[in-house]
Amino acid sequence: MQLSLNGVILGSSLSFEEYLALAAKTGFAGVDTLAGAMEIADTQGIDAVHALIEQYGVKPAVWGIPVDWKGTDAEFEATLADFPRYLEFGVEVGCPRACTWLPPTVETDAAEFRAMAVERWRKIGQVAEPYGVRLGLEWVGPATSRKSGNVFLHRMDQLLDMEEEIGVDCVGLLVDSYHWYTAGHTADELVALPVEKIVHVHINDAPDRPCDEQIDGERLLPGEGIIDLPAFLGALKAVGYSDYMGMETFSAELKAWPVEEAAARARAAGDKVLAAVHNL
Repeated sequence: MQLSLNGVILGSSLSFEEYLALAAKTGFAGVDTLAGAMEIADTQGIDAVHALIEQYGVKPAVWGIPVDWKGTDAEFEATLADFPRYLEFGVEVGCPRACTWLPPTVETDAAEFRAMAVERWRKIGQVAEPYGVRLGLEWVGPATSRKSGNVFLHRMDQLLDMEEEIGVDCVGLLVDSYHWYTAGHTADELVALPVEKIVHVHINDAPDRPCDEQIDGERLLPGEGIIDLPAFLGALKAVGYSDYMGMETFSAELKAWPVEEAAARARAAGDKVLAAVHNL
């Protein structure tokens, strides 16, 4: 497993090159974004993007799925029609992985929303599969994220059931340690996953408060909280996951630091927990 820099830890927005430069300077192997890279290719050519990746020695780990799957039929179809150029670009720059998250609750009827989600993700997956791009969907675990609305899904097993109904092999999981913990999952559940279902991983920690009081936007760097990260990472190691692990820590404290210091602190925390699992 290797660490990738996720922009949520930073208090400033960076260009694609700035992300690469920061990741390289602080020792990350990847960046959890392609934002801005396509614009570089459009104006300077795809070789300019390859040159930046080679210059900094940092690879894009994952990118955000741009399809508006929750919108109107017209919005969904328009963004789906535009999806292939993103797929082609992701493959061209060596990043055949894209991810997004699913809402734990909805304002509409949950059963109807699920039926729509299954149909639309089936179409999205069918478009992505010929390109060899894998799509990772993330569940949102905290009980505090379900205080209003109708519950859609908030557990890995619920998402796996939905993906089985979607029935497209390239649709898998974004596995986040915080959502794994707040949904009450176990290491055994991770060990039972086929490794090809895991598209990407987020690593972070939870403050010392009861599980049902955890708040999605208040997290700690790995190793600073109460999540059993050795069990989490040990399970991923057991199934053979060896790809990128994004440092996704929502924290007002981290964002208050200069970006280089925030990234360096995140990298040090990630190195520490990875060193422990490498010794298992």
